[in-house]
Amino acid sequence: MANLALNVTIKWKFIIALLSVVALAVLFFYSSLWKHWWTNSGVTANDKVVNMESQDQTVEEKYLSWDDNNKGIFYRQVLAENSKFAVLLLHGARFTSRNWQDIGTFKVLSSKGYTVLAVDLPEHGDSMSVKPPTDAKGKVQFLAELLKKLNLEKPVVVAPSMSGSYAIPFVMNKEHSRELRGFIPVAPGAVANYEADLKELDLPTLIVYGEKDKGFEQYADKMKEIPNSEVFMMKGATHPCYLDNPEEFHTKVLEFLGKLD
Repeated sequence: MANLALNVTIKWKFIIALLSVVALAVLFFYSSLWKHWWTNSGVTANDKVVNMESQDQTVEEKYLSWDDNNKGIFYRQVLAENSKFAVLLLHGARFTSRNWQDIGTFKVLSSKGYTVLAVDLPEHGDSMSVKPPTDAKGKVQFLAELLKKLNLEKPVVVAPSMSGSYAIPFVMNKEHSRELRGFIPVAPGAVANYEADLKELDLPTLIVYGEKDKGFEQYADKMKEIPNSEVFMMKGATHPCYLDNPEEFHTKVLEFLGKLD
């Protein structure tokens, strides 16, 4: 009986050891599959966190002194090494400079050698202490002063929606349009006030709008009259089309910027 009990004990130990080996083999197999999947996707679990953190860390947040207020106009920037030129990002009425950071615009453009700046316009975001200009002349003066204070030499200006009321009168002024390298209006406002003069604009221009933005459609046709311009309609996109499909928007913007190098 003692020998029988010993044999049973030995068999159970063997079975337990065998099951442990099988379990370790299965665990190793699935760990290898997981590692293979992440490697082929080009990222690791840690990379996702690091990439998001590194993007935020590279974006500087600053204020411009404005109207005797040291914390006047708020802006974010990424200074590209050996920068080709700067891109200044404005924003629509319901948005701020933060939206450009959220969709990765800073990272995408700066990785291609462009310095990127985005401002909060007066009474928006963190620029609430600055009163907005009340007319087109005041908005032109504001944008001219902004370029000067940011030390921007012939940047490209991206102007979505409401910010078109700043940018459109600025570029339609021949003297000020020479201060820019290019112009990217994104379904901009204030076009109706300058329809008759659009063909006089001498500035490389990329007009972007969303297919579902029926309110801007008629103005897109008018803006085609700008010499050296291109109209890009983003299919299925709404008024803030760059938020609907950031990847497509960034691809088109980089293509346009490449022509200005």
